[in-house]
Amino acid sequence: MQIMIVGCGKMGTSLAVQLVSDGHRVTVIDRSESVIEQISNTQDVIGYVGNGAVFSVLEEAGAKDADLLLALTQSDELNLLACLIAHKIGARHTIARVRNPEYANNMYRISEDLGLSMTVNPDRQAAEEIARVLRFPAAMHVELFARGHVELVTSKLPENSVLSGIPLYELPQKLGVKVLICAVERDGVYTIPSGGFELKGGDVLYVTGAPREVAKALRKAGVLAAPIRSVILGGGGRVSYYLAQELLRSNLSVKIIERSKDAARQIAELLPDAAVINGDVTDHDLLQEEGIERADAFIALTGLDEGNVLSALYAKRRGVSKVIAKVNNDGLERLVRETALDSVISPKHVASNVILRYVRAREASADHDEVRGLYKIADGSIEVLEFLAGTEIPSLLNVPLKDLKTKKNVLIACIVRNGKAIIPGGADSIQAGDVVLVVSAQRRVNGLGDILEETK
Repeated sequence: MQIMIVGCGKMGTSLAVQLVSDGHRVTVIDRSESVIEQISNTQDVIGYVGNGAVFSVLEEAGAKDADLLLALTQSDELNLLACLIAHKIGARHTIARVRNPEYANNMYRISEDLGLSMTVNPDRQAAEEIARVLRFPAAMHVELFARGHVELVTSKLPENSVLSGIPLYELPQKLGVKVLICAVERDGVYTIPSGGFELKGGDVLYVTGAPREVAKALRKAGVLAAPIRSVILGGGGRVSYYLAQELLRSNLSVKIIERSKDAARQIAELLPDAAVINGDVTDHDLLQEEGIERADAFIALTGLDEGNVLSALYAKRRGVSKVIAKVNNDGLERLVRETALDSVISPKHVASNVILRYVRAREASADHDEVRGLYKIADGSIEVLEFLAGTEIPSLLNVPLKDLKTKKNVLIACIVRNGKAIIPGGADSIQAGDVVLVVSAQRRVNGLGDILEETK
């Protein structure tokens, strides 16, 4: 696909790298000459210096031939204008990043007039992911597939777990539930495990299955956590606003600590049911005064990654059971995983997953099954994809899985049929209309047919 990106900040640059690695032809536009020079020298992209919301710049960059334009600047207004102009020039599809709640809440009214295919809101999407984790506090991350019938839960196996030393093929008997461990991280190395893989305390597990079954499995594995009832949010920005809304609707107690007096006043007006404190979340004395030791969860959501990590680590030392830090710096995120923090959330990664899922769906041709979900794990090296099985590949349907010749490092993790999640065994098969969850370390898996070994 020919993809144009307007705005090469953290998110735009990250997506450009991913899209190039996936084999797309990428053009980038940014006002900063140094930014364009940097990305052009390191990635196989075509770069243009200029305002991506100006007709002449988009026309010169080739917007009329673009299959997709992504407007990802820091300005919502500029993003919407860039999409409108690109659509008028001839771009087939456009996606705008829109973060302002006043705009985001009304996009459905004007999307068609602007020629928008979709909008992404990294702050809201990050808040939704955090809310899912707080509903399942034993998890580091929770992703939903098949309209909520399947969960992908990331959780760390305790050192003293009864599952230590147990090969995966014994898990159904040991746990008495049907789940699948589709990937394991051990000492920074990611594996799509076989049945003989033995678990070890400290492993980070990626577990798939029906929500109730996953919860039972983790409880029996010794991954326990009390329900979350009270939450302290560090920072009163957009992620905090969206997250607090979700938590208050669930009748949780929410306290927000915001450094800026004006921002604190504004969020207090927007969220009258939340307790809003004007103060510095990195001030340990303040955290003590506001009851950090009595909170069930602490979420660090300021605009400063380092401050988020430090305040989150302090909350962890004070005994808070669930601690999450917002981190957008990729290098820092990798380092943080080696600390005692439960979870790290990156709004740009959450939103990027949404965009990559859309790209994959658009890329899939008529003879491919529909890509309905995509989630990247293991630092992006492993993908979890959700497909709707069609009738286009008869050699894949109604064939026992043990007889399918699938590619190396590809795993059929779950089949959803008539709303029921099935952890498949060798005798199970895929039927037309099934939702199929595939875990793959292979690139370019666009349809179910791509998981099969090519016949010579």
